[in-house]
Amino acid sequence: MLKKLQAAFILLSMLHYAVAGTVSIGTASARGDMRVDNYMVKSNATLFDGSVVETGEATADLRLDKGAQITLATSSRGTLYRDHMVLQQGESELSAPSSFQLKANGLSVTANEPNSRGVVSLRGGNTVEVAALNGSFGVTSDHGVLLASVHPGHSLSFAIKNNTESPTSFQGVGLVDYVNGHYYLTTDADMRYELSCKDFRKYKDTKVVVSGNLASATAPRPGSTQALCVSSIGINGVSNTPWLLIGGILVGAGAGIGIGVYEAEKGTPAASR
Repeated sequence: MLKKLQAAFILLSMLHYAVAGTVSIGTASARGDMRVDNYMVKSNATLFDGSVVETGEATADLRLDKGAQITLATSSRGTLYRDHMVLQQGESELSAPSSFQLKANGLSVTANEPNSRGVVSLRGGNTVEVAALNGSFGVTSDHGVLLASVHPGHSLSFAIKNNTESPTSFQGVGLVDYVNGHYYLTTDADMRYELSCKDFRKYKDTKVVVSGNLASATAPRPGSTQALCVSSIGINGVSNTPWLLIGGILVGAGAGIGIGVYEAEKGTPAASR
């Protein structure tokens, strides 16, 4: 009897996973050819959890049931899931709720506010570029550390330089200010940290170079400030280039805002809207 029950349970589990794998999570459309799960498709296709979409000379519009809208640029590839997409090649424009993530090269990009629209691009040298068109986006490492917030009209690049670094290690350039009894560092990447572990009085209103460790590997709650324990600090008299190095990931200025997607949409064929 026990063996029969075990066999029935296994059969029911297999049926559950089989059905789950055939439930649609959205649709894909292109004004031209695209590949979905390695099959050549014209015009429209249904997407399932784990579907892989590849574009050639046409862009592809992906619309997921949970409200995410994604445009894959030409010569791009991504894997779709219910709550996230993994960009494996090329460039993607994203408009999605904060519950949806776009992952690229180990980084996660998430909308900070409703109606945010941005572009995520894979560049050479293990570099990810994130540009915000409307609203803003938070970018976190694979350890959950918040690397930057990207605001409208701006783009930032993220390059892995040393993947053996502690996820909370920090080096960067920023301006020190003093508010309500606390010292803060504001970087050119528009990140703000509360400073501790040193005396910062002589650095007030001064641009400095700082090394230290973030207090937590967890991204702070919206509206809160992450704490930074400083191990060394000095006046920035060398570099005028904005940069941050957090957990071995270099954060710097991006090259442009969604050039690939825009150029694809201007040309023919283009994605349907």
